[in-house]
Amino acid sequence: MEMFDQSKQSNKNAVFWRWFVAGTLLNLCITSVLVGLTVFYVHTELQSVRQRIAINEERLSFVEKALPQENNGPTSKNAQLRIRRDQMPVSHNADQNLTFPFRRVIRGPFGYGGCRDGRDGRDGRDGIQGPAGQPGPQGVKGEPGLPGAAGIRGPRGLNGDSEDTEPRDHRDNRKASGGETYVRWGRTICPNHTSTELVYAGFATGSYFSHKGGSVDFICLPTDPDWAASYNDGWNTGSYLYGTEYRVSYDPFSHENAEVLQDHDVPCAVCRLVNRGTKHLFPAKLGCPENWREEYRGFLMSGYADHEQRSKAVCVDEAPEVVSGSQADQKGALLYIIEGVCGSLHCPPYVNGREITCTVCSI
Repeated sequence: MEMFDQSKQSNKNAVFWRWFVAGTLLNLCITSVLVGLTVFYVHTELQSVRQRIAINEERLSFVEKALPQENNGPTSKNAQLRIRRDQMPVSHNADQNLTFPFRRVIRGPFGYGGCRDGRDGRDGRDGIQGPAGQPGPQGVKGEPGLPGAAGIRGPRGLNGDSEDTEPRDHRDNRKASGGETYVRWGRTICPNHTSTELVYAGFATGSYFSHKGGSVDFICLPTDPDWAASYNDGWNTGSYLYGTEYRVSYDPFSHENAEVLQDHDVPCAVCRLVNRGTKHLFPAKLGCPENWREEYRGFLMSGYADHEQRSKAVCVDEAPEVVSGSQADQKGALLYIIEGVCGSLHCPPYVNGREITCTVCSI
């Protein structure tokens, strides 16, 4: 019985020492963690203090540099303040009060080190205005500039009326005897002057672009045709006329009368010279010789080079119109702008691939 009691007491002592050792180890762990956290916090605060000191150092250096030179000498007040500031002891011990310029020490949760910014100083007064500077020497006169580029040619004006001193009865007789006619391709009116009158407006027509035969001329058909009594509707003769369409992959025309030309049908106008007996198409010219009157100007156009149809060249007005409601790729006769090809054609004065202009003149 006595041996049983001794064994029981020994077990109790063993349990007690086990709990004591475990508690001691736990306290040591907790104490180590707390000490580590305290050291980390103090180290972080010290780093923050050092950064703030560096920032204030930079600010003070910037202010000193901004002051006038005569106030920055070794004996100036600013230099003395800087010397005193540099000589101030800075403690790196977290248990002491940390003091430095422009800061006030505040006790933090684990000692000194929490800081707050000091109040901003008041603005200084404006300095006295300095004397006016002396005028500098007169600069050297520059060389004359290069001549400017030529200006863009303005729009062509309307043709003026020619001075006609003949008696009215003579002019009426000459009008009755008739003058030469010409076709204004791409327009439905004649030029706006008294020496030309409209005979009729119509549609430009020609042979189909891929046919080997047929007419080589472009013909201006009127809008009100007359028919013979013996007509026979159907394909009976083997020669045909088709409407003419613009083909302008490159479009140099003016668009004051039509925004789009591609695939539209081409109109035309037959014009009669009232008091002039001769007209001529001047290719590659934008204007007429002296004493000639300009009827209209534009671009030379004809059929495509690889198509079977061969056609005469016509002068299409520089500001063409279109037949209303005709924008559809129906083929038929086709008009392309004529371009020069160097080789057998002399270049210069001509340019390879450049569009050929034209002017219709009368006299």
